Amino acid sequence: MDTRRVVLGDWTPLVRDGIDVLRLLLVGGAVWYALAGDSGSAAVLAVMAAVTLAARAVNLPRVYDLSVTVGMTLQGFGEVWGLYDRFVRFDDLVHVTLPMLTAPVVYIALARLDVVPDPRQETHLRHYVGIAVVTAALGITIGALWEIYEWRSDAWLGTNLSEGNDDTNGDLVRDSLGAVAGAALLVVWARFGWGSVRRIPGVNTHEEVSA
Repeated sequence: MDTRRVVLGDWTPLVRDGIDVLRLLLVGGAVWYALAGDSGSAAVLAVMAAVTLAARAVNLPRVYDLSVTVGMTLQGFGEVWGLYDRFVRFDDLVHVTLPMLTAPVVYIALARLDVVPDPRQETHLRHYVGIAVVTAALGITIGALWEIYEWRSDAWLGTNLSEGNDDTNGDLVRDSLGAVAGAALLVVWARFGWGSVRRIPGVNTHEEVSA
């Protein structure tokens, strides 16, 4: 295996690259905690793993595949290892980076389903504005849904994720800032015409436009 393949991936059909290794860590962690009887931690990691597997299924460009996988790994293991309690600013970091990294991925997935315009194909200013607005809204929605999950997880699974209204509102503000940053990054991605499908080393020299 040469250096190019080590970096860009496509090692094997099952484990394509280091991003898949991160995915397997989430899956393995969920199984481990389930066997240990910690249903709350197992559920958190299972949700994170499911998101990364969905990202893999839609064959995202590597930079966005890595983004969503790193985001889910930070969120998942941050919860189960208590990093939010041990490091004061870890919660701030995750609530900014998670929507920033995942909102563009959700937009690309919807574009692949022809629900919204593909960022590669639309080039007019009004389309960039639309991409930004929709992506930011998606990121804010992701943050709100996570806060709902924390609230219900505490009641149903015995976790201790939600720390009150002040914490929830602060998280939503940070989620919104991250979502806006993610929207801006996707507009830059669209402006330079980069593709929306994972590149295959040795087959094509740039990201494909469509599946």
